[in-house]
Amino acid sequence: MKTKSAKTDDILNGFGFIISLGGLALVSGLTGCASPTAVATKTINIDSDPPGVRVEVNGEDLGRTPTHYTVRADQRGNFAGSWGDSPSVAFVAIPPAGAEGLYKQTKVFSPSAFMEEGDRVPERIFFDLHQTSGR
Repeated sequence: MKTKSAKTDDILNGFGFIISLGGLALVSGLTGCASPTAVATKTINIDSDPPGVRVEVNGEDLGRTPTHYTVRADQRGNFAGSWGDSPSVAFVAIPPAGAEGLYKQTKVFSPSAFMEEGDRVPERIFFDLHQTSGR
C-alpha cells in the first residue's frame, strides 16, 4: 500500500480550500447578479386643460381629470416587466362631444428592456386639449 507524503496532503488540502473559496465566490456573485429588481407601484397624476375631460388607459375608462393611475414599476422608475412581455401603455384624453376648439390627445409609453428616458414611468401626464397634438 502506498502512502502519501505530508507535503502531498498539504497541497491537496490547500487546493480543496481554494476550490471551495472559488465556488463560494461564484455562488455569491451569481445570487447578487440574479436577484430580481424589486417591483413596487408608482402613481401617475393625470391632469388637463380644460379639467374634467374623460381619460382612457389602453381603451378602458379611467374617469375624468384630474385623476391618477397606478402602475407597477421597478426601483429605477421603469415600467415593470421585460422586453417582449410589457405592452405599450396608451393614455388618451377625450374632449366632450361637441366641444369646439378641443382636440383628442394621446400619450404612449413603450416599456421594454431597451427603454429610453422618455419611456420611464412619468410622475405626471398633462393634456392640453387646446393643442392639435399631444406631443
